[in-house]
Amino acid sequence: MKIRLKFDREFHLIDPVFFKKKFRYIFQSFLASIALLLVLIIGENIAQGAIIAGIAGTTALISFAPHSYASNTRRVVGGHVLSVIVGVFSIFLLSLFSVDYNNASNLIIYINSSVCIGILIILMGVLNCEHAPAAGCLLGLTYGGVDLNSIAFIIFSAVILSLIRIVLLKWIKNLV
Repeated sequence: MKIRLKFDREFHLIDPVFFKKKFRYIFQSFLASIALLLVLIIGENIAQGAIIAGIAGTTALISFAPHSYASNTRRVVGGHVLSVIVGVFSIFLLSLFSVDYNNASNLIIYINSSVCIGILIILMGVLNCEHAPAAGCLLGLTYGGVDLNSIAFIIFSAVILSLIRIVLLKWIKNLV
């Protein structure tokens, strides 16, 4: 099914490349599912929803585009490490102003989270560690509070997913 749009661009409901590469799509989706399952089993009962969503986003990105700029190890690990640093530093700064983060109002948490995302974006750009799913992990830290288990889960997951990508790089291709 093709629809002609303005500027002579075509819209396809199903990507035409899918039919040429359906085995590759299925194979890499299976590998991504297994990788995420391993990370989640190891990190069981450690991380919260937003952190897990960030790690799942990293898994999907590595699966769809393992040879892309955003999937390389510097960006995956660096982006997640930066998210941890920004999250820890923001909670530390608030504690200096006698803000009990566990009992803080939603408005304070929302402002902190928003400012942290802005700082993360700047740092990722400056340090060449752009990795959008790391922002989800940062939100998990700023909403749920920073604890050692969450920090360990984020960094461990980023490293493991990067290692899996490196090991499989010969056999996996960009799907997009």
